[in-house]
Amino acid sequence: MGCLASKENAGPDSQGQLQAVQAVNKAAEERPGPNGAGKAANAVDASAVELEDAQEARDSVGNLPSSLHGSAADLASGPGAGQRGARVQFGGVDVQTYEAPPTPAEEHSHFLLQKSLPQVPASNIELETRAAGLKHIGFGPLKKENQDEYFCQVGGFGGEKDGCCYCIFDGHGNYGRDAAHFCRQELPVLFDAELRKYYAKAAAEGVKDPNAKELIEPILSDAFVETERRLHTAGVNVSSSGTTASVVFQNRSSVWVGAAGDSRVLCLAQIDNAWKVQPLTLDHRPSRKTEKYRVEAAGGRVEPKRLPSGKTVGEPRLWLANLPSPGLLLSRSIGDDMATSVGCTARPEITFMALRPYLDQYLVIASDGVWDVLSNDTVSQLVTDAGEPEAGCQAVLEAALLEWEERLAADNISIIVVQLQWGDIMASTGSAAMAAVVRSGTAGSGTGGLQARSQQQQQGQQQHPQSPQLARAAGGDGQGDDGGQGEDEPTSPPGLPGTANAGGEAGQAPGAAPDAPAAANGTAGQ
Repeated sequence: MGCLASKENAGPDSQGQLQAVQAVNKAAEERPGPNGAGKAANAVDASAVELEDAQEARDSVGNLPSSLHGSAADLASGPGAGQRGARVQFGGVDVQTYEAPPTPAEEHSHFLLQKSLPQVPASNIELETRAAGLKHIGFGPLKKENQDEYFCQVGGFGGEKDGCCYCIFDGHGNYGRDAAHFCRQELPVLFDAELRKYYAKAAAEGVKDPNAKELIEPILSDAFVETERRLHTAGVNVSSSGTTASVVFQNRSSVWVGAAGDSRVLCLAQIDNAWKVQPLTLDHRPSRKTEKYRVEAAGGRVEPKRLPSGKTVGEPRLWLANLPSPGLLLSRSIGDDMATSVGCTARPEITFMALRPYLDQYLVIASDGVWDVLSNDTVSQLVTDAGEPEAGCQAVLEAALLEWEERLAADNISIIVVQLQWGDIMASTGSAAMAAVVRSGTAGSGTGGLQARSQQQQQGQQQHPQSPQLARAAGGDGQGDDGGQGEDEPTSPPGLPGTANAGGEAGQAPGAAPDAPAAANGTAGQ
């Protein structure tokens, strides 16, 4: 269990720097605007929110593919037919267009979430990233295999020294394990390759800010869609099976999160001696107003499951207009062809956040096997009390299994904990605020402190000369003796794409450069 760190010797800065930077960040939080984190969301004009939600829903609805099962086309005369338009050719593909009805306002929309997050990254502060992950098979009559997968690479992702990537895939349906495994093997490799092309082109063209929010977003979004296309060509049966996907790309203090489904991502910050939870994703449930809008505009139904007696139970699900299927609890996923015909999409919602120095301490990514039984605050307390990423993963797993045990069944669980350790403020900075922090810092925050850190890094490089490594977590299902309950699954991947020997062991020859990841060779659960 665990992922390799990108640096070896990066410790916390002095107390003087910490207090000064915390004061700067707290002041920024209280300012309205895109960089404020507290009151900015409340300052957003309600009409702007409605317009953004409308555009988001129309973008998702406008070019839906025609039904692979004949459901959308065959329902032209059924309920809701007035919302559907003519069939047109789009990119050589026969698609169905829709006249979008007025979108509802949503109190907690993704638009407001993005507006509430800080947007300007701090590029002049050293940051060490450490991460660990695990997965665990559930137990019960319907849990005979682990359909969860996860991926973790610290350093070297996208060809960037500080590039990191963390992914969770939670499969569902009869072939959910195949879908999740395929996406774990394909999506990170595809995303890595496209990032390398982009950064190389940006360097050749002299792009001033290659890590700008709007430049990375389309690369991440298209990686989801292309992965789904490859999933179909690979022959995996995804008519009623698929997988969620939550992908986090971190490059120094900039973080992009792409999510399709309900595998949640949190950022944990320590502010005023208290831990604060900042969600970076919103669960994609059909009951969400903008998600329901898209599904119904595509000819689908959103309502709870109906029993033979006529009573309804549980959360609203996604259904074909006149058929009791597929009954999906998600409105976005990779695969799920039947649900795709009525508005389910693999296109992710993407959130960008600039990490706040010395405040943001952890990122947590987990499947719904955690969130169905533990609240955000409970997970935050477990992770922060544990301290180390490995211990945090184990603590969350044990707490979730305890809650599931009372229900006599447990969902599959996967979790990644990322620890953010802030270091020195670099000497070269164009920020007046940061320059003031450097001048006001205590002993060790000036040139002497920077020289000491440089010596520590040189010593660490002598002890560990290899380049940042890729740790792809793919443990087996590990079924135990007590009703199918599995063992913890430490990360010991058979092959490490991105190293000199993609099919070899976890080590890499000293001095080897982090080349582009090869095609994924290892298979989860082998």
